[in-house]
Amino acid sequence: MRRIAVLVAPLSALALGLLLQGATSPPLDTTLVVRGGEYLDTRAGVLRPNGAIVVRDGRIVEIQPPAAVRNPPAGARTLNLDGRTILPGLIDAHVHLTLAGDPAANALATLRAGFTTVVDLGSAGGAGPRLRDRIARGEAPGPSVIAAGSWIGAKGGVCEFGGATVAGAEEARRRARSDLEAGADLLKVCVTGWPADAVAAPDSVELGPGPLDAVLEVARAAGRPVYAHAIGRAGAQLAAEHGVRALAHTPIVDSATAVRLKAAGVVVISTLATLTAGPQKEELLRSFHLLRAVGVPVVLGTDAGVLPHGRNADEILALVEAGLTPAEAIRAATVEAAALIGRRDLGEIAVGAAADFVVVAGDPLTDPTLFARPALVLKAGRQP
Repeated sequence: MRRIAVLVAPLSALALGLLLQGATSPPLDTTLVVRGGEYLDTRAGVLRPNGAIVVRDGRIVEIQPPAAVRNPPAGARTLNLDGRTILPGLIDAHVHLTLAGDPAANALATLRAGFTTVVDLGSAGGAGPRLRDRIARGEAPGPSVIAAGSWIGAKGGVCEFGGATVAGAEEARRRARSDLEAGADLLKVCVTGWPADAVAAPDSVELGPGPLDAVLEVARAAGRPVYAHAIGRAGAQLAAEHGVRALAHTPIVDSATAVRLKAAGVVVISTLATLTAGPQKEELLRSFHLLRAVGVPVVLGTDAGVLPHGRNADEILALVEAGLTPAEAIRAATVEAAALIGRRDLGEIAVGAAADFVVVAGDPLTDPTLFARPALVLKAGRQP
């Protein structure tokens, strides 16, 4: 394959896309050398000068410092990113790609926004796992998808749509088994209502311990995690202390409950951009600060499908507005999210990591608005 050199600095995102057409969809066994610019060390929260990042078979195989850059291998593609900042692909831990529009278009918009991995937390009729598989087979462009099955909630409750609700432990058990048999990577339960319910009746619970434990029992036997919509105080505590891995939204809790969530080891998925658009904004932010103060891990999630698909980076700004530094907000979308989903090969630029990159024109540690307009996105070393 002929070598292709790409000069990025003077180019708009559109011009860059046109220049790379036909050059960024080769077989995965080709080599890509990404030269110049800086890359973000997500763990340390600092920019480091980039000599060359060498990608082969969709993974980073070498990172060369500027003083030790070697000639690229014969036949390698070369991408020059002088003046740009390279970050690992971002992770959104709460989306619904099959809601609010065409699923394939939603997936492509999400990927082009720089989010190369997502957790799809609920779909009707197995649509989420089917979309996951289409993307994995290369039949549709999109992020890598970790897909739940349906929403498992109580009849008449917050998840009363898509035929997913259950009455009692035995129905919950059957629904959990059915979701896993249909290919779900994890299970999603709906334990409480929305923020208004959490404020008005903090001890109210829609899905009680019996059905919840039935779902958790099925998940444990299959080695799969369970995530919960549990925004109210009692529901969040119930979910966390019974073994749910993550809460799908920031819950509204008091200081004592925040401590109990920390002790239970649960992770909170933020979704602040959508939740704080309502009248419970101050209660949500107060709770968010309590959770952060006691050390509950927070990862980025948007509830996309409520938030428009492709606007996932709005959550980075919401986290910064809530008090995180840009470096902390980026970690929530990279290494912290990668830890939640058990993917040690995501969330940082390191040898052995997936070659998922989002490139911005500036310093994201001082200007997080850059994520709203990425200059380039690569998944497994290729442009969507």
